[in-house]
Formats: sequence, C-alpha cells, structure tokens
Amino acid sequence: MKDEKINQELPVTLLTGFLGSGKTTLINRILEAEHGLQVAVLVNDFGAVNIDARFIKNIADQTISLTNGCVCCSIADDLGAALDQQTARDDPPDHIVIEASGVAEPARIANYASGWPGLRLNSLITLIDAETVQERASDKFVGRVVTRQIEAADLLIVNKLDLIDDAQLQRLEEWLHPLASEITVLKTINAAVEPGLLLGSTPVHSATQQLKGAVETHGLKAITWEANGPINLGSLSSTIQSMPPTIHRLKGMVIDDATGNAYSVQVVARRSEFRKIEMGTPNLIGAADGNGQIVAIGVDHEDLVELRHTLDTIVAANLPAP
Repeated sequence: MKDEKINQELPVTLLTGFLGSGKTTLINRILEAEHGLQVAVLVNDFGAVNIDARFIKNIADQTISLTNGCVCCSIADDLGAALDQQTARDDPPDHIVIEASGVAEPARIANYASGWPGLRLNSLITLIDAETVQERASDKFVGRVVTRQIEAADLLIVNKLDLIDDAQLQRLEEWLHPLASEITVLKTINAAVEPGLLLGSTPVHSATQQLKGAVETHGLKAITWEANGPINLGSLSSTIQSMPPTIHRLKGMVIDDATGNAYSVQVVARRSEFRKIEMGTPNLIGAADGNGQIVAIGVDHEDLVELRHTLDTIVAANLPAP
C-alpha cells in the first residue's frame, strides 16, 4: 500500500468560499466521516491568529495549520512546504484538502496545487451562504472575489438554506443561474454534504480556462483584539449590531463576565452567534485560560481600529479599579 501511494499522484480538493460560508463545518464533516480514507487537511486563515484551526477537531496529524495570511497571497511558500511534507511522508495520505481563506482568489491556489509535483487537482468546491451571498457579491470592495469563487467552482454548495424562505431561494437561484449554469449545485443546511461526493476518486476539475487571467487583490484587512479580562455579552452583542458595513466578519472566543464561561463568537454581516464552550473541548486556546480573542475582518482599517477600541472600553468597564 505504501509503495502504491508513493507512485501515484495525490488528489487535491480545494475548498473555497467567502467568510462565514461554512467551510470549517464541512472540514469537520470530512474528518469525522467513515470514508476509509486518510485525509490531510491544510487549514489557512486570514489574520494574525488562526482562529478557524481552533474550531477544527484535532484528529491525529491530519490537520495542518498555516498562519498569517491567505494561501493565495503572502504564504505561498508555506503552502508549498506543507504540500511537500505530505508527499514525502512514509505513509502519505489518500487525499489532501486545502481550506482556503474566505477572501482567497481560487485561481491562484488551484494553479499552484495542480502544478505541484506528485499532486493532481481533483476538484474545486465553493460554499456560499444562501442568506448573504447576493449582498456580498454586490459589495464594491469584495464583490468580485465572491463571484470569482462561484465561477471557478466544479461543485457549488449553497449552504444555510434554513436562513431563507422559498421566495428568497427562488430569487437566489435566478441570480446564480448566469454564474453557475454549467456547475453542479448542491443545496444544504449546516454543510451536510456526503463526504464521498467531495473525495471521489474521479477528477472532476476540468475548467482550466477558468483558472487563467488576472487575479485581483481582495483589499481586506484583519486585526486581532485580545481582551484583558471578561466581557459583557450584552454589550458585545450591541456593538456587533451597530458595526459599520465595512466590517464583514468577526470570529473568536470570549469570557462572559456574568458567568465566567467561555463562548465562541461567530459573526457574519450582522448575524451573530455566541455558543458556550464546554471545558475540555479540543483545540481551544486563549479563551479557556482567561484571554478572550477576536479576529475582525473588513475593508476599512480605521473602522477596525475603532471596533478594537470599543471592545477594550467594554472590558475596562468590568475590570476592578487599581
């Protein structure tokens, strides 16, 4: 088996999609499924702290975190090193999955992976958030990134259908038709997709013409906020609801000042979710030892700095006087 793997090209699945589309949830499903494959996952996040990797369950050495930027931008050399590490293993994986940053241009990563020695690009899969994708696609700063992610896909997964009604779904399908008329489309809730469809042995990537042409920059910026203490969840929620539209995504962990419990924070547009973190959950770093941490992603640096100042002010209001 070892020699057979070494002599074969490893299939690579590229998973892309804008911020908050559900990529990490899908990655967890792939790792947890009983598909009989040894899957190596290369996880990337935009921002100084790799928050997404913390939410991925630690399954032996199958998950590799790449930090400090998009795989399509500043850390291409790190991606190459990670790919080399997988192909050089004594027992190489059966399949490699690359989770691209939510602001990644798929063309550059796909070209990179498909041209790497010992690898072949099996498929390019794009997830979209059914509720927010049209708004994101019309944004003057990030809209082109969103549409290019859709257009480059071999398989398009329309996720979070539970957040829209039938009329909204019909409008979404009409909007998607000119972008994805020749792309296989799956509709789902909570990224519930059969892993076999994503890890099939037959290559489905054929759109080489989609990978050519200029690659645009996304223009997004990220800051990391680190708390000095617990935060009031009500005040945090109010701050999120009043954020300017230039801030697209928040994700991280905080400590609730009322209970002392740790909560994960997930914000897409104005939609927010606080979920209690149980003690002993794998890969939880930062919040569990009292240090809340949030990554904010947007297009206006001043708005991001102002958000960080506001969060500092909320925490300071709860700290005891010196």
